[in-house]
Amino acid sequence: MGKVLAICISQQRNQPKIPVPGALFVENGGVEGDSHFGFSDREVSLLLSEDVEKAELKAGIKFPPGSLAENLLVQGLSPDPLEIGTLIRIGDVILKVIEKGKRPEEPHSYDYMGWCLLPYCGYFLAVQKGGVISSGMEAEIVSSI
Repeated sequence: MGKVLAICISQQRNQPKIPVPGALFVENGGVEGDSHFGFSDREVSLLLSEDVEKAELKAGIKFPPGSLAENLLVQGLSPDPLEIGTLIRIGDVILKVIEKGKRPEEPHSYDYMGWCLLPYCGYFLAVQKGGVISSGMEAEIVSSI
């Protein structure tokens, strides 16, 4: 069982995302209020806090929630990398892993102090069942909706 450490949104693309207490996750849309809402099949971006912690050690700096362009920062979800098709339940919300990292040919236009994790260890998710997610909620991998 994991825990949502942060939900983050940005008003404009190529700007850091800022933590919010909670957000509405919408099927075929993503995170309401986020600059990417409704523009992509990769509706939600997720980083595992364990990957962020490894990068912090390597970089010698702290990455505040949202600074790496993630919508969700989750701790303890899985000791193994998430596979494409994995379903994650957070409250009533069901998210499906649809992509790991960015496509090799796709540039990533945002970084924090020269660091960018989404292309390498981030995940992109589609909202299968919408609802509200708040910071502190439990997150779990489920086998079916």
